[in-house]
Amino acid sequence: MTKPQIVVIIGTTGVGKSQLAVTLAEKFNGEIINGDALQLYEGLPIATNKLPNAQRKSIPHHLLSCIGLDEETWTVGKYVRNASAIIENLVAHGKLPIVVGGTHYYTQSLLFEDSLVETETTKRLSVQSQEKKWPILAASTQEMLKQLNVIDPEIASRWHPNDRRKIRHSLEVYFTSGRKPSDLYREQHSANPRRVSAQDSVNEQSSQGVETAGQPTFPLRYDALILWINTDLDKLSARLDQRMDQMVDNGLIEEVQSMQGRLQTLERSGTPVDSSKGIWTAIGFKELLPYASRCGAAGAELNATRSEELEKQGVALTKTATRQYAKQQQKWIRGKLLRALKEKDALRRLVVLDGTELPQWPQNVEAIATNAVSAFLRGESLPKSAALPTVNNDILTPKAKTQIRARYCETCNITVMTQQEWDAHPRSKKHRKATKPHIDWQALYPKAHVQDDDLHERSSCDNR
Repeated sequence: MTKPQIVVIIGTTGVGKSQLAVTLAEKFNGEIINGDALQLYEGLPIATNKLPNAQRKSIPHHLLSCIGLDEETWTVGKYVRNASAIIENLVAHGKLPIVVGGTHYYTQSLLFEDSLVETETTKRLSVQSQEKKWPILAASTQEMLKQLNVIDPEIASRWHPNDRRKIRHSLEVYFTSGRKPSDLYREQHSANPRRVSAQDSVNEQSSQGVETAGQPTFPLRYDALILWINTDLDKLSARLDQRMDQMVDNGLIEEVQSMQGRLQTLERSGTPVDSSKGIWTAIGFKELLPYASRCGAAGAELNATRSEELEKQGVALTKTATRQYAKQQQKWIRGKLLRALKEKDALRRLVVLDGTELPQWPQNVEAIATNAVSAFLRGESLPKSAALPTVNNDILTPKAKTQIRARYCETCNITVMTQQEWDAHPRSKKHRKATKPHIDWQALYPKAHVQDDDLHERSSCDNR
């Protein structure tokens, strides 16, 4: 059976994915499917950088603002099921599905078939229902990790003690399947000799829901063309800062204040709100919330200096968080998605576009992408990314796999996750300072620590 053809656009935040998606949808009779986890939710259109209606050029956008604030957050599995249904419908009507978004574990889970560890129970139960059935899932992260260490110490050692979502996920897998997660991953590995190791599979678990993103081990679900808009991160950082300033000018702070008011309304109505999930985790909202709390719905008055200080702090924190997020996205693409494609001998499906220099966008991004999609739909050979003059071949080399195991330094009260970090930790400034012998200078040189009053008294005596 022929697999449906789809186009997937990936890249870090701020590189122009949505802009390219609209351009290609206009040229190839396409419709756009959102692949950004936070853009699924209503609210915060500026903070989550939803493409304004005027810039969508009447192209239908699916799975955008489709989850209400009072509705339960989606898991990766629920996203994949909904996106797959939309793809089937679009293909049946002669449309080209174009998936675009920066939540790459959503995109990767959609691309690779059977990549999610789900049971019929996990599909049927909501998050709230799971927590009611198994109360430990609503407990503190420390309590959940303690329980996981009893159930499956092998899998527990893979997670950082603060990684609540992955710890919770492992417990969900155990409760819904009755099996140790580590055993399930080993069986997956044994069933397919081309899969990565069981350890690598668990390292690539998703950060939401009850399914894992072990995508490197499974066949592609679709006949997919993947367009990666790659941008030099140093140059992108300046663009991201400028975009943030523009977002503030466009009303970001007012948007956060309004959203805070909606949050307070939900809480007053008794609607349960988990601020650690969904739209409430959006970059910009949590960073600017202290300012909004002082100046927003409560109507509290601040002096002008303090108000400006809080706003500047919130904006600066948002800029920093955005730059860090871009680095994380780049790391995911090179460390997980590229490795997955390489293991399935599917790197030929990837076309890298250089979005570093905006003046060269028409020729470096739009023209190459258009030619690639045209060739893809006709069944012709795609342009080889390595042959493109603007592409650094080093980026096409997947990052090496990292062995993961949590190690705790009692001296510094810190947990590190890799052997490389553990080997380097004793040389860190924090560890060296913590282990530096304490010298009691007063005991060694008592005369150097004479009280000030004594010095004054002696000086007075000497003057006489």
